[in-house]
Amino acid sequence: MGLDYIRRETGKPWRRRWNGGLDRLKTPTLLDLAISETARIVTAELAPGAQAKVGDSFIVECSPDGFTVSDGLRPIGRVAKPTAEATAAVTASGGCAEGVVERIGLFGDIAELSLK
Repeated sequence: MGLDYIRRETGKPWRRRWNGGLDRLKTPTLLDLAISETARIVTAELAPGAQAKVGDSFIVECSPDGFTVSDGLRPIGRVAKPTAEATAAVTASGGCAEGVVERIGLFGDIAELSLK
């Protein structure tokens, strides 16, 4: 019923109407993903009483047990187990990088930092 209806109502042969349809489906669209750079995001455990808001920037430094997150001279948190990629990025930048707060945990004790 479906194919007969399409042929009858359109007036064109069905094959001609869809000519090039598969080629249009293969072309890139708005929803195709093209990742230009890798996102380096680490999760930091904030110290009690540390104040952090989304968009704040902090210093992320290498330490023997992971990363230390500080606001100038005052440490505000730490990253216990950073990924190898994040460790390589911070080490390549001289052992110190800028971290921008992307999200804050529900209770304010965890923050996700994007490394620049």
